[in-house]
Amino acid sequence: MLPTIVTMGNIICGFSSILCASNHQFEIAAWLIVAAMALDAFDGRLARMMKSASKLGAQLDSMADLATFGIAPAILMIKTCTDFPIVFLWGVGLFYMICAAFRLARFNIQKDEEANTLRHFFTGLPTTLSGGTIAQLAILNNFIQMKFGTDIVAVLLPFITFALGLFMVSKIPFFNITGKIGFKQGIWFMVLEFSAAILFFVLTPELALSTALSFYLISCTMYGVVKGRHLKKGYSVT
Repeated sequence: MLPTIVTMGNIICGFSSILCASNHQFEIAAWLIVAAMALDAFDGRLARMMKSASKLGAQLDSMADLATFGIAPAILMIKTCTDFPIVFLWGVGLFYMICAAFRLARFNIQKDEEANTLRHFFTGLPTTLSGGTIAQLAILNNFIQMKFGTDIVAVLLPFITFALGLFMVSKIPFFNITGKIGFKQGIWFMVLEFSAAILFFVLTPELALSTALSFYLISCTMYGVVKGRHLKKGYSVT
């Protein structure tokens, strides 16, 4: 039951984020999506560690991801960007949600067919990172607005959301950096990494989250464009 409870926490964060965004509590809504990212990172690994992985759990995880990283970020973007026509924002949000649903469905089909996958890459941008990117941009927008009084991030957010939708349904290989983080790289190096990350996050949580996700997206996109033709098809789309 423990992995299922963690997945339920993912869904609860997504639902709560939608409620907060609807009530103009944008920063809380964004941090709930970030919290769901942490829960989503543990439920699958927890199920495998406890040897309790099941098809029901996998389907439940996909449904949770659609709500939390497909619907909630779209609503957050629509509510945050008030300078655009509502029809335009609805269109972008709907496109993003459809791309998230398509990517999750593609993952389920390939997993059921036991496609030949490579663990070190994702085919297309994972929905978790897509939703997290929109959330961290909403957090960054609130930070910049309070510090400098400008809504530059909110102006760019709909276009970034559209690009994230394209990345999700693309075949660009995104490097699975989490697969390289662990004891195999050395205990002292791993402790140094986590210590630096925690310190950065404690000092400036808004900038830390934005810097980490932005660096990952830019580097992986460049790598995918340059190296994509030389890599085999059928990477993991989890």
